[in-house]
Amino acid sequence: MVTTPTAVLVHGAFTDASCWSGVIARLNRHSVPVTAPVIPLKGLATDAAYMSSVVSRIAGPVVLVGHGYGGTVISVAGTAPNVVGLVYVSAYALDEGESPRDLERRFPSSASDPGTAVVRTTASARCPVTTTHTEASPVAAWKTRPSWMMLAGADPVSVPEAVRFCARRAEATLLEVDDAEHGIPRSHPTDVAELIRDAVRATT
Repeated sequence: MVTTPTAVLVHGAFTDASCWSGVIARLNRHSVPVTAPVIPLKGLATDAAYMSSVVSRIAGPVVLVGHGYGGTVISVAGTAPNVVGLVYVSAYALDEGESPRDLERRFPSSASDPGTAVVRTTASARCPVTTTHTEASPVAAWKTRPSWMMLAGADPVSVPEAVRFCARRAEATLLEVDDAEHGIPRSHPTDVAELIRDAVRATT
């Protein structure tokens, strides 16, 4: 029997699960099973372990979707046996032993932009997690799972050039939204939901 994967939406460090409300509404209209748990924001090991426990309680296949820091979380939790696909939304698909800071050092002209630093400092002040930019991923689930990525062209947090690099490295399907900033799940919920539907259809 064919089972439609459940889309599990993982929010970033600077927001909460409410960022997915518009996306959830659109997925519901198309009868895509969806859940958006609130992660603890206690650090990568704790957050990934929590997401792994969430995924393990879902009967059937799962497509993990991560926004921002949530992308790092799904790269670790995505090694769970029932995860069949990964969707990165304004997020990095990190390699083993790589942190966001390590990745951005490949693109110094963008990573050193003063505007990026201001946004990241402001956001970090609101975030219980203080190591989201320096913690290295211990695994890279995208190496064994098909991946989709959404790039926000005006994003000052997830550097567009770094996102493109991640997409090439992971051989991911990439969708670029030129005018979008980091909060793309709120500002472009239709685009995000459609990319998730693509991943669900491809893994059903």
